[in-house]
Amino acid sequence: MKRIKSDHPDAKKYFLDALENKQLVAYPTDTIYGIGTDANNTNGINKINEIKKRSQPMSIVLHDFSVVKNKLIVENNIVKKIEEILKDGSTCIAKYIPGSFNHKITKDGKIGFRIPNHIFLKSVLSSYNKPITTTSINETGQEPLYAPDDIEKKFGDKIDLLIDDGVLNNSASKIFLINNNEIKQIR
Repeated sequence: MKRIKSDHPDAKKYFLDALENKQLVAYPTDTIYGIGTDANNTNGINKINEIKKRSQPMSIVLHDFSVVKNKLIVENNIVKKIEEILKDGSTCIAKYIPGSFNHKITKDGKIGFRIPNHIFLKSVLSSYNKPITTTSINETGQEPLYAPDDIEKKFGDKIDLLIDDGVLNNSASKIFLINNNEIKQIR
């Protein structure tokens, strides 16, 4: 595993190279550390599920709503509401057009997505211009890891890159479920 500070001049390059090479990256978000890979990297998604000791969907992070907007099945009046929800870094779960996303990260025809408010991560996502998976870095049922040293100790042999942004201990994002014309906060 390679560990690099988020303010290192080459941190973004390392992150982008890891994504292109279908590797696993632990990275800071505006809430907590996430673990992810390219959203079409089925092998990497399977590895993340092994690390988390579960097999269930995971959200994706994007630099802009336009990346997924035309792949969703939502009413036009809901689109503006989703755009507002995404502004504060919240996660939305909505139906999508079949075949638009890797089935390993979806469930019941729905995908979770968010736009993080972390400057470094947004810069990476803007350059990559494709979604990456995001889920907290922990085993399911355990507390997320907030310190890079703890992440390296627990998962250093299972991930390829750790972007170190110091200790993060913020609340996880709010989650909104979009069903037909209704939006319901579920976390």
